[in-house]
Amino acid sequence: MGVLSVGHNLADHVIGQTDRQAAGKAAPSATEVADGVSPRRGWGACLGHVAQYHLVMAVMLSLVWAVLPLQMFWPGLAAGLAVSAVTHAFVDRR
Repeated sequence: MGVLSVGHNLADHVIGQTDRQAAGKAAPSATEVADGVSPRRGWGACLGHVAQYHLVMAVMLSLVWAVLPLQMFWPGLAAGLAVSAVTHAFVDRR
């Protein structure tokens, strides 16, 4: 659990998100959509952040797996990261 907390902080606040992604991942606002802006705007920034975030998380988990004698399995790890990526993207879109 500690690894996921450290990984989350690194990925969301240090190396897993650019300023452009942070500013654009939730765009557009409801007002902008009402004014004719495409509701798809912002998905590129959001998905870029989600990809970077989960790359950092995968690296962190891989490092822990390499150092500690933990019982982790690739299919479970991949499924967990996939669920996390999907939910993270929708939460960040607000």
